[in-house]
Amino acid sequence: MPTSQYALIEAFGRAVEQGNAVIFVGAGLSQGAGLPGWEELLETPSRESEIPSESDLPLKAEYIITEGTYHRERLEQHILAEIATTSPRPTSTHSSLSLLPVNQFWTTNYDTLLEESIPDATVVEVDSRIQVLGSVNRSIVKMHGSIGTDDGRHKWESPPVITRSDYENYERDWPRTASLLRATYLSKTFLFLGFSFTDANIEILLSLSRRLSSDAGTRHLTVIRRPSAKDSDARRLHNLKVRDLELSGVRVLEIDDHAEIEPLLERLIRRTRPTRLFIAGSGETTDTKFRGYCSALGVALANKIDWEICSLGGPSGWCVSREVARIRRAENTYSPEQIVTRFRGSTAPPPPMDERVGTAVFSDLTREPLVKGTLAESRAMVVIEGATRTKEEIIWAAEAGLGVVPIAGSGGAAQEYWQENRDNPPELGGQTVDIAVWERLGSDDPHVAARAAVALLSQAMYETQ
Repeated sequence: MPTSQYALIEAFGRAVEQGNAVIFVGAGLSQGAGLPGWEELLETPSRESEIPSESDLPLKAEYIITEGTYHRERLEQHILAEIATTSPRPTSTHSSLSLLPVNQFWTTNYDTLLEESIPDATVVEVDSRIQVLGSVNRSIVKMHGSIGTDDGRHKWESPPVITRSDYENYERDWPRTASLLRATYLSKTFLFLGFSFTDANIEILLSLSRRLSSDAGTRHLTVIRRPSAKDSDARRLHNLKVRDLELSGVRVLEIDDHAEIEPLLERLIRRTRPTRLFIAGSGETTDTKFRGYCSALGVALANKIDWEICSLGGPSGWCVSREVARIRRAENTYSPEQIVTRFRGSTAPPPPMDERVGTAVFSDLTREPLVKGTLAESRAMVVIEGATRTKEEIIWAAEAGLGVVPIAGSGGAAQEYWQENRDNPPELGGQTVDIAVWERLGSDDPHVAARAAVALLSQAMYETQ
């Protein structure tokens, strides 16, 4: 049975955290940028060579060369020209790939969209350079060749893999790359993106899964585009192929269009961010009610020692951080690196602190870029009371995809956001929110509200299953 989006995100997210994640990019991502697919690339040579209908595209390319109108060099130059004249630009999907903390990418695509999106990656496009992967932090392996430039003219960096013979002789012609692919498949977790069962390169996945299934287990994942429901035969064949992959140990997430990959990657980015909690809100430190909610949240967060608690040093952040530090010191679990206060740029001296808590980070940034930058590297936000600026920060957090948990009982902006979403709370951590838990955020008992908040924050942090 095909996997769910949440299960895929959770499985690959764990692989990222363990440093074992690899992404394999297929043709669907390049076609999303306007590049022609294999059918289009071979259309003119096939017509001029009078090749009959053939669904096996590498075999069709073989027949084109065998027929003789297009010898090998002419076919290569035709494909090169078709890709080069398109002048594609990386899409938002390519940009999202660059934001994932993944150090190794594989692709069968000839174009340079992936390396343009990940400029810090070392590109390996010929078999003889595969050994450089041992000395670089981030890499892209272009296992079927790549297009390059020479004095502004497009060229092949190495002979491209095109025909059925190229596929069958791959291990002989690209021995280092083939060996590394097998080793990587056996030792890491692959996420295959941009493939469909009509893609000529899908056989790489099919071959790996069949030959290495018993040793690789069930850790590999793929996103596959399903055919239209109107074509019952194609859908039936698709379902059988999905089942074949699953029996070989590959979990399959089905989509209807490659455009669905972008929101999937956005969720993966959130899942793989640091386990950082941003505390927003404000209130009067002399207000007993406000202090009560801050203290209760600090107590509830004290045992979350793997989370970084971060704020800009306002009343909410400072009160919660101080309470967390007090408890952790008493329990010998205190680590200053896990409680961070970030101060925005100012010519004035830093504000006085009545005690030393956590780590202080001083920035030259003004409030907005500092908050937005911090939110972009956080998984969740918790809100205590607050006013106009807090409302603004809630909007920024939602735009950054963070899970926002308002302690509504404290009043202010937190209560307003909670009330607005009372009947239909936003998803947290890719899952729906328990309405009963959301309701307890509005409790007038600070400890009840704080416990509910931490339960939902755990979900936003992807701690729950």
